[in-house]
Amino acid sequence: MTIDSVISFSLWMIVPLGLLGSVLHFLFDWTKHNRFIAFFSAVNESYWEHIKIAIWPVFLLQIVLFSLGGYQIASFVPAATIALYSIPVSMVGLVFLYKSVTKHNILWLDISIFFVCIAIAQSIFVLLLGQLAPTSGTVVMSSLFLLGLIVAFLLFTFQPPREPDVFLDPIKKDYGLRAHPDLDQGSSNRP
Repeated sequence: MTIDSVISFSLWMIVPLGLLGSVLHFLFDWTKHNRFIAFFSAVNESYWEHIKIAIWPVFLLQIVLFSLGGYQIASFVPAATIALYSIPVSMVGLVFLYKSVTKHNILWLDISIFFVCIAIAQSIFVLLLGQLAPTSGTVVMSSLFLLGLIVAFLLFTFQPPREPDVFLDPIKKDYGLRAHPDLDQGSSNRP
């Protein structure tokens, strides 16, 4: 796969990635609260869980592109890592920005921002893919940061930090799986 085809496909996938993330919003309920699915889908209404459903589709696409030839592009891992890190930064930044004006969430705006954040990540990925000339040390460092991000998204559904701005469910005022409205308060956050 050439760099041009990776770039083209990455941009073409913005809307499908947003749609897949939208499906992940409901998948935990649709699977009757399957604990494995909880790793990848929203289990409550916290910002973290909404960031998670944007991260996983983009990461899945990056894995597919990497395996189809992206591994031959030296800038692939650093570009992918920076793009993935842009999702939480842009989502929290944009949502908190508009909420500073409106003082509450607006559903259509939240959904629009979700798609915009995926578009930002994909745009950053394709721009950096063509512009970076990383050293092997940069690739290794990027790989470590990527691993850290993925571990955080796997871990924090079940063991979320008690941080109210990003991890607290605004409806049930709890964290992780305990904040899901259909699970009893005594259920464990462990898979």
